[in-house]
Amino acid sequence: MEFKLNTKHYEKIENMEIKNRIKEVYNICLEESLKGNKVAFYYEDLNNNIISYNEDICFYAASTIKILTCLLVFKLADDKKIDLNKKILITNEDIITGSGIIKNQKEDTFYTIDKLIELCIKESDNTAYIKLIRMIGKDKVIEFGKSLGAIHTLEGKDSYGITNCTDMLIYWKEIIKYIEGNENGKKYKEYLLNPSVKYINLDNYVRKYGEYDIAYHETGYVDNNKPYYLIVLTQLNKKDYKKEFINRIASIIDEINNY
Repeated sequence: MEFKLNTKHYEKIENMEIKNRIKEVYNICLEESLKGNKVAFYYEDLNNNIISYNEDICFYAASTIKILTCLLVFKLADDKKIDLNKKILITNEDIITGSGIIKNQKEDTFYTIDKLIELCIKESDNTAYIKLIRMIGKDKVIEFGKSLGAIHTLEGKDSYGITNCTDMLIYWKEIIKYIEGNENGKKYKEYLLNPSVKYINLDNYVRKYGEYDIAYHETGYVDNNKPYYLIVLTQLNKKDYKKEFINRIASIIDEINNY
């Protein structure tokens, strides 16, 4: 397998400190790849400066794909095709194991569609997600992803599919455009800024994580005075190492961005 580092626009930099930091982040990723682990990351600022590693390598998407489904539901609401205040009954038969809090409900409960979106993002609730997928249809989500230019949306047998940094960047650019120019977008941004699980230690990181078995991902947009997109996808054999690894990558990228 070829391990690819992309440093578009950074090839011409003269600052040796930045060059050394880029080399460092590449070596960290390469070391994991040579151990047989799968890792990838993508950084892009608003001037289209890019640093990435294995951006086209696919991973199990896990809960990262929830951002696309929730964005589609918001857009359908904007078009008056869905009422976010409509109440949806969640019964014991609807419960999906894994992440989330709906699984702890003691009796059948009604949730508004807006509440399902909130739980889907802030708690990464699997029951809320599957309910939303069934409501709008998996094919509609696939069609939406492809309309944005993504290649692998929900590719696979389940409702999570696979992804890579390239597709995830497409989703996030659409989300950032939406949350900056739409009333429901303000609500969506608040959900994305305040998840119950945060592994990457960055301020104002509009994010969504995904986790399943040894796969762990953090994806999003750092909304500070020098904004940038940051996507880190991992499949590490030592599951407990994920937090240390993704924070090493995030810390170096943030330093490069702030030079």
